[in-house]
Amino acid sequence: MISAGPFKIAIITVCSLLLSASPAMCISEGEKAPYFKATSGDNEVLTSDMLNGKIAVVFYETKDTKEKNRALKDDLNVFYGTQSETAQKEIMKVAIIRCSAFMPNIWRRSLRENSKKEGITIYGDWDGSMEKGYGMAHDESNFLIIDKAGVVRYVKAGFIPAEDFPVIKKILNRGGDI
Repeated sequence: MISAGPFKIAIITVCSLLLSASPAMCISEGEKAPYFKATSGDNEVLTSDMLNGKIAVVFYETKDTKEKNRALKDDLNVFYGTQSETAQKEIMKVAIIRCSAFMPNIWRRSLRENSKKEGITIYGDWDGSMEKGYGMAHDESNFLIIDKAGVVRYVKAGFIPAEDFPVIKKILNRGGDI
């Protein structure tokens, strides 16, 4: 029989660790970005291999967190518009939503509608493999920049404050390098 003392301590320790944990992704800056595959509502496939030679600005979100970093998205759209045509061709804006296996027809229609609204193709992580492979913070807005060589140069989960915007734009101005 287990005594109540050690059991209570174990439960308290686990709970305090879970409650004190801030959203964090498992992938770190400087690491090679893992392979991923995502599919749009129109069945367009995007793989990480297709990002080679481009700077990828990636938002990985859920339907409930897609507005959390709206200020950053708007700021990056303004920034993108000020770049030369050559620089614009080097940057790939990637939006990926964690999709549910339930009601895929509704999800696909929603992705198509939101792609039109946002002016970019929004892809779905249909099987959760990108979320798992990158260690995305669950039910959070996840943001990362992957450079032309496929190396992660910026990563953050949760709300990104305006103080970080200049750092992000500096990375993009340097071609994705720090």
